Amino acid sequence: MIRTLLLLLTSVSAVSAADADNIKRLVQADATSTSRREAAAKLVAVGPDAMLPLLKAWPKDDPVTANWIRTTFDDIATRASNKLPQDALLGFVRDTQQHPKARRAALAALDRHNPGTASKLLPDLLSDPEFGPDAVADRIREAEQSTDPVKQKAMLLQAYTAATDVEQVQQLAKKLTTHGEKSDVARKLGLLTQWHIVGPFPVSPADGLKQSFPPETAVKLDAKYETSVGPLAWTPIKADDDGKLDLVKAGLSPTKGSVAYAYTVMTLSTAAKVELRIGAVDNVTAWVNGKEALKQASLYRSHFRVDRHRAVLELPAGSTPILLKLTKTPPEEGGRPGAPPKWDFQVRLTQLSGHAATFTQAEVK
Repeated sequence: MIRTLLLLLTSVSAVSAADADNIKRLVQADATSTSRREAAAKLVAVGPDAMLPLLKAWPKDDPVTANWIRTTFDDIATRASNKLPQDALLGFVRDTQQHPKARRAALAALDRHNPGTASKLLPDLLSDPEFGPDAVADRIREAEQSTDPVKQKAMLLQAYTAATDVEQVQQLAKKLTTHGEKSDVARKLGLLTQWHIVGPFPVSPADGLKQSFPPETAVKLDAKYETSVGPLAWTPIKADDDGKLDLVKAGLSPTKGSVAYAYTVMTLSTAAKVELRIGAVDNVTAWVNGKEALKQASLYRSHFRVDRHRAVLELPAGSTPILLKLTKTPPEEGGRPGAPPKWDFQVRLTQLSGHAATFTQAEVK
């Protein structure tokens, strides 16, 4: 039985539209389908006064309950017609301390009842952690519609300054080249571009998730490791133009099961709270300053997705070593015959806002 926070009301008669205090009560309850249906029915009966308490109950790590809240919220919004608490919902949308998906649900409800609400808000949300990418996309569209090159360049530069999304930054950098602007995309995104790699260490797919190899004990860039496929040594690798590092392109061809390691050292001028963001094919484990900071281990094959794995870190001033373990499982059955294997990874170091952290890396040779 899943234990989670639900808005449960003692009875329909006990709660009215004027009784907001009862609506806000959160209790611990068994999340059975029956209790969910009963709670949803009671909340829908309460009407618009239940909308904000529902949004504020949005869980951080419970997609089932989040889906239940969204469905109930949308049901209330649909029935509410022109009785939405618009000012309260707008305040919730602007509150960056609230759950991002709850904020998005609130804005969607407002926009359905009053089309154009979102487009009016977006110009003021360029720096918003949730709606920033939407606002940047809106500014790009506005720039593309402009026939004034000066205004177009100004809007693109504004969007580029605000952007934190990898694809948007890359898109804007290309557009700005037509206006004579050169962009340091790697610095803008906080990409770690200089690495040393070693592998592949052959393993079975299952063992690759748990089997350790010498780099996990100590990183020695001049070391050679004897394996069943021959000696392995560390080699330098630099990120491609898109910030990805392609292990296959670097000569690490995976077999039925393979493990590779990637190592880098970055330097901060001052201590900082940052977010390590990793996109990788299949599984990844990250050690920062010798301590495990992130681990994604699953027997299921995954695909590369930018910033898929994240960890918030407090790093000291000075040099910080980062070691990654990258596991490659066999390709999915039924995949395209002859397709080259994919074994890419990409690492970013950002502020909690999503903007790049300030650091340096020595160029590998």
